[in-house]
Amino acid sequence: MVPNIPAAKKICTLSLLIAMAAFHAGCAARQSRYRIFTDHVKKLQETNKKSCVAGCTLFEGDSNVELISVQEYLAGPACNYAFRGSTTQALLARREKVSLLKPSAIVVLVGGNDLIAKFHPADTDRNYAELFRYYRTVTGSVYCISNLPVDPGIYIKNSTLIELNARLRRICEKTGVTYVDVYPHLVKNGGLNPDYAIDPVHLNRAGQDVLMDVLRKNLKDR
Repeated sequence: MVPNIPAAKKICTLSLLIAMAAFHAGCAARQSRYRIFTDHVKKLQETNKKSCVAGCTLFEGDSNVELISVQEYLAGPACNYAFRGSTTQALLARREKVSLLKPSAIVVLVGGNDLIAKFHPADTDRNYAELFRYYRTVTGSVYCISNLPVDPGIYIKNSTLIELNARLRRICEKTGVTYVDVYPHLVKNGGLNPDYAIDPVHLNRAGQDVLMDVLRKNLKDR
């Protein structure tokens, strides 16, 4: 751990490095690797200018959502507000930005960075509940994607993610949010399926295809 740096900044920095790695596996030049990642971000920003409109399907969450070109999967406008390093607390802090857009549906994937930041489980659960209740005042169509499996070799354990998802499912049921369980579709031998991974925690395009396919089966008329 790096001393004297706020946890949120550590998460953002770590997520940025991993997210960049997700776009440059096998590349040699550092400048080229950075450009690939920044090109994706620029493309996302340009797409959002057209897709972030009233009545859109709005995606929120962390880097695993940020890295998905969600508009390519949906016929209607799909806005991506996700940002690397986001925790449940970060989503609460920017929730008004979501309500101002007036989306017809909200899709969220968040929680893994709470584990990195060592949030107490009760705090994460409370944040989930508060966030979902707020989203439900914006639209009646709120979908929460389960947290994803990770490579068994990293310090965050899949058993912990399974426990988090079990609590998340219960919170979704209590708050009227649709829980979308993608975990079993992405797991192999107790961890993230290597065929769907570009690093220990992020999905490659094949993994994103699986996630979005499961999600679309839950979305209505999108």
